[in-house]
Amino acid sequence: MHDGAVWVSNTDRGTLLRIPIGPRGDAGEVATEAEGLTSIDDFAFVGPGDAVLAAQNFANSVALVNPDGTHSTVLTAADGVSNPTSVAVRGRTVYVASGAYFTRNDPNLLLARDADAPAHQ
Repeated sequence: MHDGAVWVSNTDRGTLLRIPIGPRGDAGEVATEAEGLTSIDDFAFVGPGDAVLAAQNFANSVALVNPDGTHSTVLTAADGVSNPTSVAVRGRTVYVASGAYFTRNDPNLLLARDADAPAHQ
């Protein structure tokens, strides 16, 4: 739940979807907020707006998804990401759990500040 809506990712289609919740708890029309997110597995909102950090499992990366749906890669395998399965944001710290399911290399918890300065743990 975020800002009056349920947000979901679709790993197969690489999309981030928003489903508004009406005043009586009914679901509104599903809106595609972003496309082209390779194997999106999990996501977390960054700050009070609709910007999202998205774990892209098969792509070994984390993308920053802007409110307009555009996105860019902010963390990669070079930073220590290995099949990321979840993302959490607490303050200015980003936590990325990597399962290494397919790479079979270095399952880990990566910590980053503002997704710019990763600190491999």
